[in-house]
Amino acid sequence: MAGSARNVQTHSYEPAPGYEESFVGYKRHSFWSSKGWRWELLTSILALGLLAGIIVFFIFMDGAPLSDFEVGLSPNAWISIMTTACVASFMHGVNAFVGQHKWLYYMKGSHQLADLETFDEASRGPSGSLMFLYDRLKKNMILSAASIGALITILQLTFTPFTQQVIQLRQRDLTSAANAAILGYTHYYNASVDPSLSRLDNSVIGNYPVDPGMQAAIIQGLFGIDLPEPFTCPGACRWNGSYTSLGFKAECKDVTKATMQTATCNGSVNSSLQQCNMTTPAGVNLTSRTMATDYATIYAMNAFAFPFGKQTVETITDELPEIVRFGIYRSTVDEGFSMHNINITDCALSLTAYEYTGVKANGSSLTFGNKREVDFGVKNPWKYTGGGGFNEVQSNPDLYTNETINGNMTIPAFGVTYLNLYGLRNFFQSTTIVTEWVVGNFVNTNSGVATSLVGDVDIGDRFNKMATSMTNNLRYGTSGQNAFGDVIEKETYIHIRWGFFVVPCFIELLAVVFAITSMVQNRRSRRVPLWKSSVLAILACQYENGKLFSTSKDIKRIYEEAEKNEAELH
Repeated sequence: MAGSARNVQTHSYEPAPGYEESFVGYKRHSFWSSKGWRWELLTSILALGLLAGIIVFFIFMDGAPLSDFEVGLSPNAWISIMTTACVASFMHGVNAFVGQHKWLYYMKGSHQLADLETFDEASRGPSGSLMFLYDRLKKNMILSAASIGALITILQLTFTPFTQQVIQLRQRDLTSAANAAILGYTHYYNASVDPSLSRLDNSVIGNYPVDPGMQAAIIQGLFGIDLPEPFTCPGACRWNGSYTSLGFKAECKDVTKATMQTATCNGSVNSSLQQCNMTTPAGVNLTSRTMATDYATIYAMNAFAFPFGKQTVETITDELPEIVRFGIYRSTVDEGFSMHNINITDCALSLTAYEYTGVKANGSSLTFGNKREVDFGVKNPWKYTGGGGFNEVQSNPDLYTNETINGNMTIPAFGVTYLNLYGLRNFFQSTTIVTEWVVGNFVNTNSGVATSLVGDVDIGDRFNKMATSMTNNLRYGTSGQNAFGDVIEKETYIHIRWGFFVVPCFIELLAVVFAITSMVQNRRSRRVPLWKSSVLAILACQYENGKLFSTSKDIKRIYEEAEKNEAELH
């Protein structure tokens, strides 16, 4: 090689400006010259700067909304640009260092001439580097410095993909308390009706009607019509507080055996008509009728509301919180109109209150984290004012409960107007509810809600739906109040997964170590020419008797001569 050039004439001369005399007769350019390590050092520094810039960019992006980057390039595009520039920068030096190591390789001893090609391919890309490592492994030279450069050339393929994996798009909730999310609740029941339906001076209390909204709620529940709760939520909402609201509850149980034991039947000898009268344990009277081969009762419902108006002020609340009691008779009949599978259900509708927590909504769907009936600590917390007292706070709620504390829960005061309860009483005892259905040769003029409850309908479920529908009507009716929640908006934001960035940082660190190692190993005292990966330097060498001889001692002169001369392949 150049260090063993033949017919070298040793003489002293003044080094040209910007150059220095080498130890073996060729000129070694200064460290910062273009033929020294200037560009390799600058690109290595640039690569470190770009890596630092990527880190800063990640820190800036971490947790930032994606909407901040809607104008211009996306975060991935910026990262792609910076990683491409970073890889190109440090690979410029890596390729040069790998190419330079072949001259150091031949300076250390005699090696196969084919290794020139192996080094050259390793300095040009991953495939050549892979073959280079395989060759070094076969020769038990895998731990050489050039092998680090080849490894970096392969690993740089993972630099951009791993950096891209650092960015992950996630979603988080943004809350806005703009009074746009509304949940209904109420502490009292004081609904008004059309003045034309209200009592005149001579009207009895049984003339007072139920308000239309409550009447509709009762019918919807008994017919099993599931209507969405009329809350307000423009998308997704959340109510963080606890809300207590006045409401209703229904409790049903099978009383067939006890009721049938009270049945008394009478019939007509001529017509074979039989009518049976019976009373439920709660005191609700029921009647069934049948005529052989002609007709039979398959459904009958009666209701009993306690006569508040006939009680004294001291005893008016004795039956509360129960408002009304129902008795439902059902049976199946055969072709001869004989009744079978007789079932009698007792249901009670009562005043109560519910506590709602963890309320969430999404579109038309509302869910409660927890809905529980309020425990007042006593069976009947209701009191009667007869006017005055609590009506100074609300609009004439003749019946009320005091604010109390039970355990760790503060129960607010509730109120109900006497006339609204009587309106419910009157409606439940009307022919809309008190109904009968007879199959066969019989004209049903009092069907009411009968068609919704005959057959194998789950009575308990229907009455629970009725109580829920009535409760919702209270919460969103004229007596309702608004509980304002938070509107939740989904925001896409950038999350930085720093673990993925370990690989790019390791590759850059390896490139820095390789650069420093290469510069140290190819220092001036090692008398190695800085020809790097130059093809022209190889063309300026001659191979003779197992040695490489250089026809020029100056890489700059080699390039100058190449610019002056022309060549043609033959």
